[in-house]
Amino acid sequence: MTKEPSINGLKLSEPLIAIWVHEEDQTVDRLSLFCRLLAKTEINIAFMTSTSVIDSQPALCCIDPKDQAVAAEWIEQSEELAGSVRFGGSVGVITFYPHHFSLKLMGLALQVFSQNGIRVYGMASSIAALSFVVDSDRLEDAGRLLTKTFALPANVSPPKSDFRVRQERRPL
Repeated sequence: MTKEPSINGLKLSEPLIAIWVHEEDQTVDRLSLFCRLLAKTEINIAFMTSTSVIDSQPALCCIDPKDQAVAAEWIEQSEELAGSVRFGGSVGVITFYPHHFSLKLMGLALQVFSQNGIRVYGMASSIAALSFVVDSDRLEDAGRLLTKTFALPANVSPPKSDFRVRQERRPL
């Protein structure tokens, strides 16, 4: 019998909105413009990943659904961003940590998700965490699957959405 790989914890985000930023050409740095727009309107980025800022692959960004209308209005007003930024559906971020500098856990998580029909829209790795963006209606399923796949500390409760990063926007 093989021992389950251990992790120290698992976090699930609240539902978020997926946004894809496409770089059709390299004459305008749309990703930088998009990030400056979010900063200007005080919209927090809960998750962002990109293969490259000059690649044809889109960058994936996740924001709070409450900020979607404000972001959409500003994007529509931007000649450079209108048509290059696409809003997606409701997603969530599942993060587990630490992975002990082993990307084997990333592959194992991807395999578990694939075998159970959980679509992964984006992922990121750092020294402390592995994060995956999945459909929000499958987020808790993904968490349960990972708790069956990885050994968690005894004091970890079942995964459920329990954190939110948000700053309050000043009146315009």
